[in-house]
Amino acid sequence: MALEQLHAALIGVLLLIAVGVSIPVLGRIVRDGLERRRKRQAGELERYSEDEEYDRAARTPRPGDDPTANRRVTCRECGTKNDPAFTYCRHCTTPL
Repeated sequence: MALEQLHAALIGVLLLIAVGVSIPVLGRIVRDGLERRRKRQAGELERYSEDEEYDRAARTPRPGDDPTANRRVTCRECGTKNDPAFTYCRHCTTPL
């Protein structure tokens, strides 16, 4: 019986640690979303603005990659170039 109690206590402690770690992350996500909403309402940010993190790193093809696989798909609504694997435009969410 003591082994089951130890196991349950260990799982409880791990769950509390996971919740404790996730609360600050979720708080930052909520604050970022509220800040973006405020900026959009104030006209400081477009509704479909680019995410600064998305295109920060340059993507270079590796040797042996299919060159046709790196072609971008252009959205017919807004003209944004999207990865060929995308189903929806990353800028306006129109189906590609």
